[in-house]
Parts: sequence; C-alpha cells; structure tokens
Amino acid sequence: MIDVSLARDQGVSMKVSEIMTKNPVCCWPSSSTLSAALLMQETDTGIVPVIQNPFTPILVGVVTDRDLCLHIIATDRDPSSTWVDGCMTHDPICCAEHDEVSLVLDLMKAHKIRRLPVVNEKHEVVGMVSFADLVRKSGIEASAMMEALRSICEASQVPETGSKKIITAA
Repeated sequence: MIDVSLARDQGVSMKVSEIMTKNPVCCWPSSSTLSAALLMQETDTGIVPVIQNPFTPILVGVVTDRDLCLHIIATDRDPSSTWVDGCMTHDPICCAEHDEVSLVLDLMKAHKIRRLPVVNEKHEVVGMVSFADLVRKSGIEASAMMEALRSICEASQVPETGSKKIITAA
C-alpha cells in the first residue's frame, strides 16, 4: 500500500485496485429482486453488480436499493417473482482496476453517482469503489472531495408536470 502523504508529495497517483472493495457479491439478470435485496441486507450495501450469469462474471448492469424501491415496491410488484433485469441499470458507468482514483472522482461528479463497479480487461467484475473509499483512502484533497460531493448531491433538473400531489400511506 502506498503511503498517501508520500504519494501526493512525489506525484504518484493511486490506482483503483488499492482502495476498492474486492470480490463484491453479485447477482444476475434472472435473479429475483428479493434475492438482490437480501444480498444488500446481508452485505450492508446499497448496490449489487449484475453479471451475465453465475459462471460468467461480465458486468451487464447494477441494481440499487433505490431501483428496488422505485420500480418494485412503489409499483406494488412482488419481489419474489420480479427479476432484476426489469429494474436494473443496464451498461452502468464503471472503471477499471488500473484507473487512477482521480478518474473515479471525475466519473462520480459527471454522472452524479457515489458507487462504481470495477472491472478488469475482460470486463469482469473485480470490485466496487465508493465515494466513501475515496474519502478514507485516496488522499485526494478535501477541497476536491467537497466540490465533488456538492456536484453529486446537486439536484437534477426535473421537468414540471403541472401537478403537485401529496401522497400519503393509508
């Protein structure tokens, strides 16, 4: 592991492989959304990479706790009979294990995301990297991190629909 203070002083850049969470749990498009939610619960994460199948770890998407909430729960669909393919993000933004951590921060800012799958040269999932990983381990200056967080959290432009409903649970 590179000493972060030395790395900054000497201009050495850190690679994603040095800070990522290795070998994340994954699901596949034909997994039930219930199984994806249980994986998230068991591993205390809000995102699960979706791979082609159990024998081919090629990244085809990601499913998040937000996807499950908005596309399954809010639409009153049964999680045990609804597949991940129906609510996942296909072809997600990702990074390579040999990329510099500064590129990850740029991707997060540009796409307003906090977590990225990490792939190898075969596009197989080898890890996950989060904004928290960058904060804790990357050595990126605090001002750059704050600017990125501000950009990530900035509200997207939502078109006006003309109706402002308040929905309450019964």
